[in-house]
Parts: sequence; structure tokens; C-alpha cells
Amino acid sequence: MSSRGQCVLPFAGLALLATFVAAGCGDTSGDTIIQPSLEAPGIAVSGKGEVQAPPDTGFFDVGVSVTATTVADARDRAAKAADAVISSVKKNGVDSKDIKTTQFRIDPLYDYGKNGGTPRITGYTVTNTVEVKVRKLDNVSKIVDDAVAAGGDQVRIQGIRFDIEDSVRLLQQAREAAMKDAKEKADQLARLGGVKLGTPLAISEQQSSSPPPILAQDARGIAASEAPAPTPIEMGTGSVVVNVEVRWGIDR
Repeated sequence: MSSRGQCVLPFAGLALLATFVAAGCGDTSGDTIIQPSLEAPGIAVSGKGEVQAPPDTGFFDVGVSVTATTVADARDRAAKAADAVISSVKKNGVDSKDIKTTQFRIDPLYDYGKNGGTPRITGYTVTNTVEVKVRKLDNVSKIVDDAVAAGGDQVRIQGIRFDIEDSVRLLQQAREAAMKDAKEKADQLARLGGVKLGTPLAISEQQSSSPPPILAQDARGIAASEAPAPTPIEMGTGSVVVNVEVRWGIDR
């Protein structure tokens, strides 16, 4: 502020002049210098595009859980059961690179007695879990059933889920739909405002995907003779979503 009490206000803040004056910004006897806003006038809108498609990849977590009185016995039995499960999965066409260990645990079991007191270890539980990625979805049911049969009473399946991995084409379609949505909104706003829509000045994008619902399961030792019918599995439909933020200029 100069000795004459000048106050510099941005153009967009002209309507707030009274507030600045009330707050002590400038002397009413001085000059007020108005600077134009650095942001060009425009119309900013958002657009959304969503494309639905069936999944192309399946995943499930399969493992074994064995309890024994010693760690060595529990680990040995768990290793044999896990090896049988993994061998079954591979025989059904799943590549080794699509099988990944996600959990290996050794947990003691305690007996606290009837009246509490110092706990006593009575055994150990060994858990070994792998994540299986299935690229041929027609085989999911057979792979699951054979893995359950191979693991026997020790097998555990925590869940089955599906996803869309080959999403490049779907993203392109969703992006086109999002831009079309944004353009239609901007055209309407320009028409209602009595102005002519110019060219886009800025565009930003956000992507997301919505996988099919997870099918949770906990299969425990279902032998082939006990489950002659294949496990029914529904893959559902996933979606790819693109959101855009677009700012158009205004032609005078």
C-alpha cells in the first residue's frame, strides 16, 4: 500500500471490494487498481464413461491347514497336502508363473485348563496358501474341484474372484464415452449462457474398474465321491470406468 492507500485487487475479486475496505485494505480516499484475472474465462465440466464386459481372468486362494502335536509332523503333512494341491492345479493347465505363495504360518495351540493358569502348548497348526491365476475361465470349476479333492480334509479355499486384465480396448471406449458426455454438458451450458464454446484448454482423466462380486468359499475336504457334480461358479460382469475433467474456452 502506498502513501495514498492504494489497494491492488484481482479482477475476479472486484465484487469483494467492500469486504477488503471493511477489513482495512486501502483508504477510501485512495485509488483502487484493478488487475485482470490470469485465468481465461471458460466452461469446466466433468464427464463419465463406463463400459461393461465379462471378466477374462479368475483368481482363487487355495491352501491346506494341518494340526499335529509337533511342528515337524504338522509341517510335513502340510507340505505333502500342499504339493498335491499345486500338482493338481498344474495338471489342469495353470502355469507355474500363475501360482504364488501368499501365506505360510506355524501357529501353536494352547490349553488354558479349566481354571486358567499358565497356558500349555498342545500342538501346532501349519497353514500354507497359494494364489492361483486362471486364464481359461471355462476351467475354473474343474481346477477348484480337483484341487479340493487332491488336498483332502486339509484343503481350504478362501475365495474366488474375477477381473478384467485386457482392458485397453475397453478403456478406449470408456474414454470416448466420457469425452462425449463432457462435450454434451459443455454445449448445453454454452447455449444456456449465450456464448460459443471454444476449444478444450485442459483435460484430466481418472480410471477405475469394478470387478464382479467376490464369491467367498471355504471348502473343507470335499472328496470327489462326495461331490460328483461340478461346483457351480458364476463369473458375473465387470466394468471399466473413465472420468474426465475438461475446461473449454469461450469464443467471443
